[in-house]
Amino acid sequence: MRRKIERLERIERLRKRLHELSAWRLAVATQEREKLTTAHGEMIAALGEGLMAYGPASAAGARRVRAIERELAVADVIEKDLEKRTLDDGRLAKLADRYLAAARGEWREGQDRRSLEELIEATVAADPASRKP
Repeated sequence: MRRKIERLERIERLRKRLHELSAWRLAVATQEREKLTTAHGEMIAALGEGLMAYGPASAAGARRVRAIERELAVADVIEKDLEKRTLDDGRLAKLADRYLAAARGEWREGQDRRSLEELIEATVAADPASRKP
């Protein structure tokens, strides 16, 4: 039973680390998407003013805006996937924690039961003469 608990502890630690890693990746993806959103807004604003509004600079700016929009679409898909993965990893971490708690509870109950049995046996074996038939 002790080995089972040790294995479950290792699994629980691993699941928690995976969940933390997934949450970190999600935070990084969110930051990247926010940077792209900011860059998109800045490019749109720049296309309406000054020299960016006319000629070759305007065409290059429009290409850059389209590229940013494609990157934003990819970032959104990645972020949604990472959100799902983070939730799954969190669910599995919680499940591993529950299995570990259940195994520890079973082990404690077994220890308590053995202790009680030992007390009963010691009491019965200690003084057989004091019992009245």
